[in-house]
Amino acid sequence: MDLTFTRMNPWYSRSCDGPPRIRLCALPYAGGTAAVFKDWVAALPSGVELLTAHLPGRGDRFAEPPLATLEDTAEQLCQALPPSDLPTVVLGHSMGALLGYELSVRLTARGRAPSLLIAAACRPPHVAPGDASPVTEDELTTALRDERPWDNALFDEELMQAVLPTLVADIAAGDRYHRPRPPTLDLPLKVYFGASDDGTDWQTTLDWRACTDRDCEVVVMPGGHYFVETDRAAVLARVAADLEAVVA
Repeated sequence: MDLTFTRMNPWYSRSCDGPPRIRLCALPYAGGTAAVFKDWVAALPSGVELLTAHLPGRGDRFAEPPLATLEDTAEQLCQALPPSDLPTVVLGHSMGALLGYELSVRLTARGRAPSLLIAAACRPPHVAPGDASPVTEDELTTALRDERPWDNALFDEELMQAVLPTLVADIAAGDRYHRPRPPTLDLPLKVYFGASDDGTDWQTTLDWRACTDRDCEVVVMPGGHYFVETDRAAVLARVAADLEAVVA
């Protein structure tokens, strides 16, 4: 990781193996930290400049309040993204996919359109959020422990109480986010869908096609909602192939 870069730009960390050929901007799910994408550079092709988002309220920015809306967060991410001549791919998982869409809209408006948007495990912007989210912190904790049995942090009561406010704020921001008429992007779109994801249905995933004037490919990945962690090797292989296609 480029620590000098991160000290100068609290919104992103940067890492790259070799001379940069392409930039990958990675955005985590609700409550997620940059650790979601830890060691990705080592598993991706040489020359991938990985910029991982550091959102307020977690990690090194734990003392900061999370931003209230995805639109505000995306605007801050857009302003903080350093200019580059490299082709840029934006990748977001779950809430991060909505942030990725909003970031792509803003970059395009500023003449910095990404070469590709990868939206993983998420409804499209114009599909209204469901009402199945847990309504209390206890219900949320139980649901997360059921969905993420490998995540030891969720079973540490003190740590869980510390991260719950940010997680609740992220979920609330995601639930408030809805664009009935989303701007269509003039860039290709890849939509990753977990084969065992109970929270994202196939038809809803196909609705991402309304968000682009270019090709929209739905890619079925092994695993459930958190396949970026449970099936990391398959995800990285697919991301690597998509990045190489952009470079080519």
